Amino acid sequence: MAGKTELVERIAFETGLPKAHAARALEVMVDAMSEWLRAGERVAIPGLGSFYTSERPAREVRNPRTGEAVNVAASRTVRFRPGKEIKGVVSRKE
Repeated sequence: MAGKTELVERIAFETGLPKAHAARALEVMVDAMSEWLRAGERVAIPGLGSFYTSERPAREVRNPRTGEAVNVAASRTVRFRPGKEIKGVVSRKE
């Protein structure tokens, strides 16, 4: 699985930036996206997809171990919708 380290290394290699600058750029991107999503804005990255928030209503669920009913509070979550380009890469058969 690729993680932050691999992404930073790839950005540094492709752009010629030092790894420290590539890491900072990635951190700034994540911080900015978090801020915009917290404000309820949609974040679209061409070629990748869009991130948006969604409301989950309060609901009653069952504890699978005991069968007891438990109330879960309403919450907001982040969702991702992949773009056409990334869908094509993933679904392509080779």
